[in-house]
Order: sequence, then C-alpha cells, then structure tokens
Amino acid sequence: MKMAEKRKKNWLWLKILIGFLIALIVIYLGICFYFINYGFGRKTKTPDQSTHEAIEWLNKTSQQTWHETAVGNKDIQLVARYVPAAEKTNKTIVVAHGWHENSQLMARYIKMFHQLGYNVLAPDDRGSGRSGGKYLSFGWLDQLDYVKWIHQIIDREGSNVEIGLFGVSMGGTTVMNVSGQKLPPQVKCVVEDCGFSSIYQEFYDVITHDFHIPAGPILAGGAYLAQPVIGFNFNDANTLKQLAKDKLPILFIHGDKDDFVRTYMVYQNYRATKAPKEIWITKDTGHAHSLKNHYQAYRAKVGAFFAQYLK
Repeated sequence: MKMAEKRKKNWLWLKILIGFLIALIVIYLGICFYFINYGFGRKTKTPDQSTHEAIEWLNKTSQQTWHETAVGNKDIQLVARYVPAAEKTNKTIVVAHGWHENSQLMARYIKMFHQLGYNVLAPDDRGSGRSGGKYLSFGWLDQLDYVKWIHQIIDREGSNVEIGLFGVSMGGTTVMNVSGQKLPPQVKCVVEDCGFSSIYQEFYDVITHDFHIPAGPILAGGAYLAQPVIGFNFNDANTLKQLAKDKLPILFIHGDKDDFVRTYMVYQNYRATKAPKEIWITKDTGHAHSLKNHYQAYRAKVGAFFAQYLK
C-alpha cells in the first residue's frame, strides 16, 4: 500500500516537472518569436517634425519610380524612388534607409544630396515602404538587391556614371555589406552613418540593455527559428567580414552618445576596413541624429568626401 502511494506521489511530481518544463519551453519559444517579430517584422516609424518638413519637399520634387526583383525571391517586388539633380549630372548617390523606415523617411538626406547637385536613388528594402516582403533582412539579403540597383543605374544613366553609397543605421550596415561585394568600377566610395557590426551583436546589445534579459539563449534558438522565415541565419550575417573585403574609400560617422547602435561598433567597423578610410565621431549625439544635431558640419563633411571621389 505504501509502495503504491509512493509511486502515485512520484508520478504526480513527474507530471508537475513535465508540465513545468513544457511551460518553460513555451515561454522560451514565445520570447524568441517575439524578438523575431520585433526585429524583422514589417513596421514603419512615425517621422519627427523635421522629417515631415523634408517629406513635404520630397513629395513636391520631380522623381521617378524604379522597380527591381529581390535576389533569390522573384515574388518580392522592390521599389525605389529616383530624384534627378536639378542640373544634369553623371553623379548619383544611392541612399539606404534604416530599421523600420523607408525611402520617404530618408527625405532629409535626399534633400541634402539634391542640394549638393547629385542624382539620388533611394530604394525601399525588403519588407519596407512600397517594396514587397513581410520581413526585413537587416541589410544582409538587401546587399544583393543593392548590387542590382547599382547595375540598373548604370544601364539607365550610361557607363560614365559615378556612384556613391550612403546609408544610416541599418542602411549604414547595408552599404558596408555592399562594399564587400564584387562591384562595377562606377561605384567610387561609401559613407556609412551609425551602422552596426553584426546582426547578432546588435540584437545582443538591445536585448541585454533595453530589455534586461539574457540575450545568449534567445539568440541561440532565435537564429534557427527565424531562418525559415527570413531566409538566412542571422548569426552568420557579419558585416566585419564584408568590410574586410572592401576596396572602396569609406567614411564612418557615429554619435558619441548612441545607445541603440552603440558607439564601440564604429571602431570595430573602422578596424575591419583595410581600404582608405576616415572616421568622424559627432559630439553629444544619439542614434542617427548626426545630421539633425550638426547639420552644417555634416553637409560639409559628407559633401567633401563624395566630391573627393566622385569627380
């Protein structure tokens, strides 16, 4: 009788343990999928007042709509806006947007380059703006799409075109990734503003510092759970390896008070690059606020860099 009661009690504890483990697994998977959707899901930020004013300018400015097909997925149709310079030129800047943004939200930068006399091509990345796709690729798969955009510029504008690459935040990472691709000689240089060094490290910092939970276990499982959805393992998406292959002159910009893409990353990116390079750390500046906080200096610095290589 005592033996039967003991077995019954043991079985009860076993069921409790199994239930507890199942609950832990469900919670763990729920957290992983939350961060997959948080990071890669399709959303759009609300623009601030200064961006609103630039968007009004952009909407009134003469422009064209260009189309492409995503590399490796013909079902994803991509859209870009092309803003020709006021006076005809063979110099074009490709502008890459940030996380949960789109080409329209890059209006301040497009306006700046337009005022500097450049044509501008500003794509909407996968899962962003007018382009198709349910998920972002954080500049990783996008780098292949940008190579296609570059070739379309050459096809449309002629072989004598000169191209500069520019991006902010995730867009900065995108153009750094592109720099490691085999590019046509028409691409002359790169300017990146506050891009991260790897998707893994960016997620690790955000989860650790903003959510205050252990990032390692979430990222270990999240990378494999996300892969069938986003099309790649984000642990393999390493911008530093792309920069090691870069042969283009590159200007790195980063705010010294950036707590989203933390400032240490710009030094990682800088060290990884063997090509001609410059670095500019903007004072008392948070994430992606270098243009806003230092407009005249930013315009002068970026303008001079592109003028040096797009001759």
